[in-house]
Amino acid sequence: MSFSENLYRTGRRVAKEAYLRVLFLTGLLWWARWRVAKLGVVAITLHRVLPDEQYDSAQLQPGMAVRARTFESFLDYVARHCECVPPGDGVLGNPLARERRPRLALTFDDGWKDNFEAAFPISRKYKIPFTVFICPQMMTRRESFWTSQAGSLWAAAQRSGKLDVISALAGRQAGRSANSLIEGLKHVSSKDREALISRMQAALQPYIQEAGVESSEQMLTWREVKEMSAAGVAFGSHTNTHAILTDIPGSEALQELTESKKAIEAELRACSLFAYPNGDWSPQVRDLVAQAGYQAAFINAPGIWREQGHRLSIPRINLWEGSLTGPGGRFSRAMLEYAVFWKAYRHRNGSFEKQTHHGDTEARRRANQE
Repeated sequence: MSFSENLYRTGRRVAKEAYLRVLFLTGLLWWARWRVAKLGVVAITLHRVLPDEQYDSAQLQPGMAVRARTFESFLDYVARHCECVPPGDGVLGNPLARERRPRLALTFDDGWKDNFEAAFPISRKYKIPFTVFICPQMMTRRESFWTSQAGSLWAAAQRSGKLDVISALAGRQAGRSANSLIEGLKHVSSKDREALISRMQAALQPYIQEAGVESSEQMLTWREVKEMSAAGVAFGSHTNTHAILTDIPGSEALQELTESKKAIEAELRACSLFAYPNGDWSPQVRDLVAQAGYQAAFINAPGIWREQGHRLSIPRINLWEGSLTGPGGRFSRAMLEYAVFWKAYRHRNGSFEKQTHHGDTEARRRANQE
């Protein structure tokens, strides 16, 4: 990132912080929090929690990770000001809850190992329950998730002045950044994506820094899942291979849904929750989720989980480092309350969901990172 781009982004964050301060000091954020508490539950999407050294060195997409110290500050806020609820049956049915603190349901997507190594110990300290959506077939691999591989390859190409190699091999999927490359590859078939990543690895082999796969770049193991489950962490499906269900035939989508459910039930006995990979869904895919036997399913679009909403397209708000910290990089209560309560109330009627359920990823990304 150039100096001017960095200065522009810093300026925008400072201006946003000033705006949020006005909302906070005038009581508007408190009012939004109060209204949300009356209406329903806010489901939260998280992905990764990393210590500083890993956060600074990881090739991360925007919106994908939060520092461990920021996550602890977030849970400290939640423990003092909110009620954390598991996303199961009856979570909306207690009318007395609407007279108390706002309710949050914390969820993690993908099943990264740092959910066990970093998020789990902090959540136990604050006695905060959460749910992890996992991809069973990915858990059997010891290499890093393909998104990390693609990010590392982009970094190696950039470092060595070989970005033309990425462009030549990936074509229009290459984009202009690691994030663009990853977003482009999300909608390529898994077979073609694996072949392309292999070709990029071969072409860039002389420039790749061989340091092995960091533990945090791996996925959870069944041993870790069972340890977390025994301590009260809930688990659901995120498909078997992280397939984007709107991009594949219905028969394959149903197979992804049923095989992942069976694999989880074989280890944990029950699996009734589902989260759509990349947040992409459609009414047809939602019908397949119902056919597979799931009781609740989550998208990635802001809103409030209300009784009148569809139980298989429950809105969630994505949180990451940038949505929880101010310009100085420290946890900001105003940023959090804006990202959660103000945004949830603005989209309380689900209009955003109706506009984007066919996979308008860019619109969802803007709404979740605005």
